[in-house]
Amino acid sequence: MKNWKQVFYLLCLLIPCVHAAEPVSDVWVTNQNPAAKNNPQLARVLPEVQSVNLLERFVELRSGGVSLHYFGVLQSPADHVERLRQLRFRIPRFPQTAKDNFTSVRSDVLGVFINGVPIYNQFDATSYQGQNLWHFDPLARNDDGTLVAAGRPRASLEHNGSLGVLENLITDGSQHSPIIGYALDGFPIYGPWAYGENGKLRRMRSGYRLRQIKRRTVLPDGTALTPAQFGPGVSEDFPLGSFVEDYEFVAGVGDLDQFNGRFAKTPEYPAGTYAYFLTTDAVGRLAFPYLLARQYHGKVSADELTEAFRDFADGNPPPSAAPLCHKIAAPVSINASPNESVLSLETESATMQSGLPSRLSFQLRSPRGAPVRFLEYVHEKPLHLLIVSEDLAEFAHVHPELAVGDRYEIAHTFAHAGRYRLYADFTPPGEAQRIVNFTITVKGQSRAAEKLIADKELAKQQNSLQLTLTPKQQLRAGEDIEFAFAIREAATGKPVANLEPYLGAWAHFVLIDPQHRSFIHAHPLEDSATAKPTQPDQPHIHTAESLGPPPEVIRTIVSFPRAGLYKLWAQFQINGETIVQPFVLTVAEALPKSQTITQIPADAIRIKVGAGGFSMTQIKLEANRPTKLAITRDSQQNCANRILIPVLGISRDLPLGETIIIELPAMKAGEFSLTCGMGMYKGLLVVQ
Repeated sequence: MKNWKQVFYLLCLLIPCVHAAEPVSDVWVTNQNPAAKNNPQLARVLPEVQSVNLLERFVELRSGGVSLHYFGVLQSPADHVERLRQLRFRIPRFPQTAKDNFTSVRSDVLGVFINGVPIYNQFDATSYQGQNLWHFDPLARNDDGTLVAAGRPRASLEHNGSLGVLENLITDGSQHSPIIGYALDGFPIYGPWAYGENGKLRRMRSGYRLRQIKRRTVLPDGTALTPAQFGPGVSEDFPLGSFVEDYEFVAGVGDLDQFNGRFAKTPEYPAGTYAYFLTTDAVGRLAFPYLLARQYHGKVSADELTEAFRDFADGNPPPSAAPLCHKIAAPVSINASPNESVLSLETESATMQSGLPSRLSFQLRSPRGAPVRFLEYVHEKPLHLLIVSEDLAEFAHVHPELAVGDRYEIAHTFAHAGRYRLYADFTPPGEAQRIVNFTITVKGQSRAAEKLIADKELAKQQNSLQLTLTPKQQLRAGEDIEFAFAIREAATGKPVANLEPYLGAWAHFVLIDPQHRSFIHAHPLEDSATAKPTQPDQPHIHTAESLGPPPEVIRTIVSFPRAGLYKLWAQFQINGETIVQPFVLTVAEALPKSQTITQIPADAIRIKVGAGGFSMTQIKLEANRPTKLAITRDSQQNCANRILIPVLGISRDLPLGETIIIELPAMKAGEFSLTCGMGMYKGLLVVQ
């Protein structure tokens, strides 16, 4: 091995004193530059741990996150960081085991190596098609099989990684591995060699194994996904081990538990401690989950975990330290299913103050009561939050982000006192798109309520833009109304040349009535003429590339559930600036509608489609045999105005409350997509 003397020297630095009374305070590799002791500015740019401060309950470390002691691919961040950092870690001195309610690891940093480099969360940053459901294992994806057990040789990969200092730790089974870092719950992390039950040294084996699956349709926790959420089939391009969700924990197959640790006696803790271990395979390659899994074994609150890692140079204000003590209930839907996840909202007080940032914290829990960490990214975000004043005068479209404790949070400043409606638009794993609304009260400076008055003209000028909303027919309840939205230069009347996608679409349209009985979030229509056949391993996503060139006119379809006034906000983006233009519409009463009776063939497969999507998300057909589909659209507001089967070039209108018959030709075995006109509802034709 090259440079073995240098590696041995570094390993000696890593091995702490066996008799240390408190290893968590003594184990760190610190920078010994004497000039830095009296020069804080110099200390901030030095490698290794810059300072160790012993507090009553914590050991506080400072570092710049860089080191001369390379811990290999495990110390590489998911996103490259170029700026100078000022990192502070707080590691509990007296960690305790959590009995239950285990806390999920942070999405960015799990702990700290003893050289002051963060232990990054490798698994949350990138996912298949950006959907946030099937998360890549970047270590395996970027390895040729030399360093990582799930890596594999492929021509497209130029392997340039190394294990650095860890290489000797993995191969040297002659002694107990040293501590290589600490998790943020306070428990140590060791190399792979430890004492077994018989007191003999052996390699610690992970309890995770690859699931025996060929299709990625179900998550490891048993959640059955919708067809739009399927991952790619197991193939040469996506072999097992490509994704974190390819693994399952099986008790007894390894030495370690679901957290990737165990209780053990070690040289530093002769009386025993819970510890995590670096996991490897029999030939010395890194093995999933490498260091830590999804949750901490130690008892650590969300507030403690938030404070456990901070970068004081990132320019972002610290999160609020006030506890979430007030829960706001959402109205219970009469159509709610016991198998439906539940979204809750918590705030720091029962009422918020206008003019000051208010912390809004959302958490989704599965039907089993477990927090749901990953929401599907729809239009580039996991959760769309529409904040609207009761009188519809104030409007904001914001996006809470994943925070510690599997919560989605945002700080929002309400301009005035009064009542506000919060509409949360999200898609859980295994469920259709959901909209949940909350009502909150804001105190402080008030204003007079604005009366909603219908616009006489649906043409507006905003700065240098002429914005025109044109319905294709009279606005009536109970009908599909197609709108054309034109964005033109006011001076020339020409379409703007610098329109950009906004949240993965050319525009977003939100409509609410004054009584807040109806909420509609509409998107531009898919262009059936350019729709391409898609396979289950290529779910539809909205990107600038898939959208193509900007349209001269943006089209959307809306169905109003009842007559009356509605306020519509059109949102779009030009040169990076989001522009919002409101319109106030008057919708007439529905015309008497004669009941259309469709004769449904006895052998037709019946499918209903409504606000929750298709009643059958997987439609099984017999290969080489013609089939009939009877598709009935619910009479309530939904976006299934049209049905597309791209592989067959089928595009059919589906009127509200009516049934259409689609005759499918004999098809070869395969899986083919079925979508609504806006691409929001998706099903799968399974021909076998």
